[in-house]
Amino acid sequence: MKIYCFGNEFVKKDSLARKIADELNVKGVEFVKCDSVDELLRGGSDAVILDVVEGLNKVKILGIDDLSESKTSTSHDIDLGYELNLLSATKDIGDIVIIGIPMEGKKEDIRKQVEKLVKAILR
Repeated sequence: MKIYCFGNEFVKKDSLARKIADELNVKGVEFVKCDSVDELLRGGSDAVILDVVEGLNKVKILGIDDLSESKTSTSHDIDLGYELNLLSATKDIGDIVIIGIPMEGKKEDIRKQVEKLVKAILR
């Protein structure tokens, strides 16, 4: 199974998913660092995503419908949630499971929660 990790390694509040992916070693799971949703499209129709989600205080499984759509006025305003909603509406992607992690918190605690959820998804 592949888990697609998003975020910006240069922005502290948006880099935690990538950092945690570097530390996880779960048998049968490949963590793929992504810079765009194009990598999801190449991977197949269904996917598991690891990313920070604003407003969370603990690690949580989310679906596309759980992401709020941001208002956009330019292409610079488009975020992952917007792109996933668009791809879902056009049927260009299948089922998406998002392992949402908080933007802030103790990295080790968050890592343990992510590992537990990944193992549960594998079952």
